[in-house]
Amino acid sequence: MTGPGGRDVVGYGPTPPTRRWLGDDRLAISLVVNYEEGSERSLPAGDATQESLTEWGAYPFPDGVRNLAMESMYEYGSRVGVWRILDVLRRHGVPATFFACAQAFEMAPAVAEAVSAAGHEVCSHGWRWEEVFGLSEEEEREHIRMAVESLERTTGSRPVGWYCRYGPSERTRRLVVEEGGFLYDSDSYADDVPYEVDVDGTSHLVVPYTADTNDIQFWLADPLATSEQFFTYLKDAFDTLYRESAQAPRMMSVGLHCRIIGRPARIAGLERFVEYASGFDGVVFTTRERIARSWRASADGPVPASPVTVIPRAEATARAGEGSWATMLVDADTVPHATSTLGLSHVLPGESTALIRHTTEEVCLVVAGSGVLRTDLGDVAFTTGDTLHIPAGRPHAIVNTGDVPAEMVFSFPGARRPRTEEVTG
Repeated sequence: MTGPGGRDVVGYGPTPPTRRWLGDDRLAISLVVNYEEGSERSLPAGDATQESLTEWGAYPFPDGVRNLAMESMYEYGSRVGVWRILDVLRRHGVPATFFACAQAFEMAPAVAEAVSAAGHEVCSHGWRWEEVFGLSEEEEREHIRMAVESLERTTGSRPVGWYCRYGPSERTRRLVVEEGGFLYDSDSYADDVPYEVDVDGTSHLVVPYTADTNDIQFWLADPLATSEQFFTYLKDAFDTLYRESAQAPRMMSVGLHCRIIGRPARIAGLERFVEYASGFDGVVFTTRERIARSWRASADGPVPASPVTVIPRAEATARAGEGSWATMLVDADTVPHATSTLGLSHVLPGESTALIRHTTEEVCLVVAGSGVLRTDLGDVAFTTGDTLHIPAGRPHAIVNTGDVPAEMVFSFPGARRPRTEEVTG
């Protein structure tokens, strides 16, 4: 039953869905970095008004007079803050979703490249950081198109998620579905897990967002003051959701802004939270795209733990040649219902693979041989039958210390092959 305007005020009610995320994860944490700097309202951009919310709160400013202080506070996010956030994500090996305004990425191509190279998801945050409810339908449709085309140019791939500034118009979801290339939108604050809505006969997924576990609280009327307060608020939310997730899956969104959390006195609150939440079983830091794909996949019952395609060992060996090697056997994007990308490593006695790192976690099953997994934190010995979990971003190499070839089957969770880079120096 719906209320006026098609509102659903009931949702899942007392019987939340019991489906799980892919694997055994019970609480999915989505770190969301809002990248808006340079696309905000300003007089140089030709806008009639300019942003009023700053480090000093909202305050009146004369019409037609450029607010240089405001502009510089936003510039801090693109000049310094985003790099500080990317560093925290890299050091802890956690992925994030960037709500990116297309125009902002065009103005800072190095940021767009760094975000994409690190394997983070880019979700469209519009053509500009603008209130779409102030646009006409044709203007809004055109800005969606412009945003998609722009982000494809700056990142190399099209966004599959959509999120508006503050809130959508009554037609936004219909236009997003009409565009045809979006997997989900996050223009809702109505739940702790994804949910489906009917849009003119099309089932559309909503991955809800949040305004409370969000660093915008540093800039509001009764603001947070310290990084410890931010951490404590996130921790309390996490503890509640983790307890509830023992019975039903939960999702926790954390909203971040480069010009806000990127300040040196605040970033510690984010880092402290990542360290805290990483210590719990069944918790996964992931992107909103993976949350959406996992939710959709689990809706139809149990998901196969691995692709059903089999490549004979002889074929894989012939394909790779002699010596120590690793080869991808199945790319999940090419196999229906696959939930991971699968590969095989073969390391000869006394040899080692190159020192590399991936943008997502890796799981390895040792099927033959023995050796050590060499990392920047030291060596980890392994033997036949062991399973190795390698966190995202952790440099590692396989060293065969035995007398027979060491062989591992490895996989990457999620539906996309991760970016792998060789570590030098």
